[in-house]
Parts: sequence; structure tokens; C-alpha cells
Amino acid sequence: MDFSDQISRLKRAHQLGAELSADMQAWGGSNSCGARACIADDRLSWELRLQVSQPPPLADWGFRFGEAVHHLRATLDNLVVAIARQSGVTDEKQLSTLMFPICGTTKEWKSRQKALECLPDWCRDALEQVQPFQRTVQGHPLDKDLLLALRDLDNSTKHHLQVKPNLAPQTIQHAPTVEFETEEGAAASVPPDTEVMVAPFEDGAVLLRHRTNGRIKSVRGQYSFAVEVQAILRDGRAFGVTDLLAALWEYTRVVMEHVIGTAEQAAGKSVA
Repeated sequence: MDFSDQISRLKRAHQLGAELSADMQAWGGSNSCGARACIADDRLSWELRLQVSQPPPLADWGFRFGEAVHHLRATLDNLVVAIARQSGVTDEKQLSTLMFPICGTTKEWKSRQKALECLPDWCRDALEQVQPFQRTVQGHPLDKDLLLALRDLDNSTKHHLQVKPNLAPQTIQHAPTVEFETEEGAAASVPPDTEVMVAPFEDGAVLLRHRTNGRIKSVRGQYSFAVEVQAILRDGRAFGVTDLLAALWEYTRVVMEHVIGTAEQAAGKSVA
């Protein structure tokens, strides 16, 4: 059997993900955002505030993320259609409704059997072996199955999947030097009273606040933080875009290899 078209589509999905990742990294390395220290009017606290000079192109990134996800889902659908065609199915109406089943329960799998009747037995067996409901039998949590994630993400992209930058407090690092107006003020401000904030990604957002018991003269130092662009599903779950795409691509490749390998075994048996 020839699956060159499906393999090419899988490679295209990988390319789309790599291009998106490269563009995100380029934006992150372009000094598009930074931070500044701001001393309060009473000089008894200071804040580290986010500076965003060039907002990320989230609408474009969201569209391209959805395109890569759709390529992965379509690759699996086209694989099943290719098997049906190469097995002798010629009814175009039947082929147009055929898709790769992704089932979270045995009940759902059984409900799909009529639509899969046109496929050879070996193919139906191979499809059943990779179904998400099999993961519960093997002790894996169902909600982490990547085929289910692919299905849900592909459905979400049809209704405008949201992507947004996220600032996690644990990624903020700071090494400030605070100079006080008096020695007494410096001594009274030990140990430091610092609060790290859960901040939205917007210009002027407060990343951390440092309170003191003495008046501050100046603040200087080095600051760094990491931004992760996340895909937000309709149920509120969030995943890092580049890591998620890489995991989905790899799992789709594994699923395809299993089905194609089974096809090759079946072809070898029929020739023998």
C-alpha cells in the first residue's frame, strides 16, 4: 500500500509547528518586552512592572496553531480513507464520511462500527488497538490521552481556539540592589518583604512588589522572566503551544506507524 501522501501531510504539520516555534522565539528575543523598577511615592516600596513595547501577534499564532492541529487530524482521516480506497472501496459518498475514529469509551467505539465496515478486518483491529479507551486498561489517565487532545483541539480550532501568553510566578528571577536613604532604614528592612504577583501579560502589569520599613533612595539590578504562549481550550485547560504541538505530532506519527506497519504485515501475509 502507498501512504506517501499521508506521510507528506504529517511532515507538513511538523514544518508548520517548527515555523511557529521559530517565530515565537524570534519575538521573545527581539526585546519586545522587559521590566522596570518603580519606586512608590512614599518611597516605602517598589514594584517590578512589565514593559511590553511590541505585543505578540496572538491572532496569527492562534490561526497557525489551528492549521497545524488540523493537518495532524486530517492526516489520520486521510490514512483511513487511503486504506479503504486501496482495499477496493469506490463509493465516493461512503469515502467522504469516513474518518479516523477517536473514542474515549468502548460504547463510543461500538457505535462507530457500522461506519468502519468497509475497512478490512486487520485495519479495524489496528484502529481499536490505538483507541484512547485502551489507555485506561493500561493504567494511563484517560484525560491525558493525546488522541483525545487532538480531537478536542481540532474541534476547538473550528470555533476559534484562543492562545495567550502566560507569566508564571516561578519563572520570575530578580537580583535587585536597594539603596536606602538611611542606615537605620536599611537595617529595619531586613529580612526583605517581597510578594511575587500572578500578573496578566500587559504593559504595566506588576510582577513583584517589595515593601520596606525605610525610605528607598534607588533600586537597580538585573531581572528576568519567562513567557509561555498557551493554547486555551473551551473547558479552560491550558497547554504550552510548542510543547503541545511537538507531543501531538510525535504521537500521531506513532499511531500512523502502527497502522501502516499492520497494513504491511497484512499485505505480506496475503502475498505469501
